[in-house]
Amino acid sequence: MTRLAVFVALVLLGVAAAGAQPSTRTTTPRTTRVVLFRSPGVAPDASDATEALLRATPGFSVSVFGPADVQRGRLDGMDIVVFTGGRGSIQGRYLGERGRAQVREFVRVGGGYVGICAGAYLALQGEPEFHKIAFVAGRHATGDAWRRGVATTWVEPLDGSPRAPLHYANGPILAPEAVEGLDAFVPLAVFRADVYSERHGTRAGEMPGTPAVVAARYGRGRLVLFSPNPVLEGPDEPAQPQLFLSALRFVRDPAPLPRDLGWRHVFGE
Repeated sequence: MTRLAVFVALVLLGVAAAGAQPSTRTTTPRTTRVVLFRSPGVAPDASDATEALLRATPGFSVSVFGPADVQRGRLDGMDIVVFTGGRGSIQGRYLGERGRAQVREFVRVGGGYVGICAGAYLALQGEPEFHKIAFVAGRHATGDAWRRGVATTWVEPLDGSPRAPLHYANGPILAPEAVEGLDAFVPLAVFRADVYSERHGTRAGEMPGTPAVVAARYGRGRLVLFSPNPVLEGPDEPAQPQLFLSALRFVRDPAPLPRDLGWRHVFGE
C-alpha cells in the first residue's frame, strides 16, 4: 500500500470514529415571542396579570406594544399577539384601520392570535363603529347589549374533557356568522352558567349552551378566543393560567386545524 493510500485510509477511519461518538451538543428550544397589546380600552388588571404570567414562564418572551407599534409593522418577526380584557371597540379604535390590517396580515401569514374577553369581541364581525378586526366568522349574539356581570362560570368541553371554572366579566356571547372566505370557528367548550342583567338589556336564557372558548383559522394562522378570562381570578375561584399558556402553544403552530379538533387538542385532557 502506498503512503497516500495509507494516509487516506487513516483519515477515513478518523472520520468514522468521530461520527460514532455520541454528540455532546444540546438544542435550545426556541423562545416563543409574544406581543401583548396595550392601549386605552385595555383593562390594567387583565393586562398586568397576563404580562406577569408570561414573564414568569420559561420559553416565552413578551413585548408590550401600543397602537403605533402595530401600525408601524412591528409584529413582523413575532410569533403571537394577545389582546386581553377591557373594551374591544376602544382597543380597535386606537389600532385604527392600519393597525387592524397589520393584525390581519400577521395572522394570515402564520402568526397566532389569542383574544380574551374584549380581545375576543375584537376578532368578530360587527358594524364599522365597533372597529372590529373582523377575521373570525362569528358575531356577538346580543349586539349592543353586552353588560351581563361578573361571575365564576363553569365551562363544559364538548369532547367530554373535565369542566373548568373560569372568571367571566361581560365576555361575548359567540354566534356563528357565514362570511365569504372565512372558515367557521370551532367551539371547544360551552357555558352552562346564565349571567345576565335585565337592567342593562341582557336576558335570561341567552348564554347557556353558547360557546365559551373557540378556535379558528385565518389564512395560515390559528386563533383561540376566550369569552371568560383564564388569567384572572375571583374571590372564590383560582385562575387557570395553564389554559392560556396551552392556547399560546396551540396557536404558535401554523399547521391546519385537526378535523376532529376538540378541547383536548388545545388544552390536553
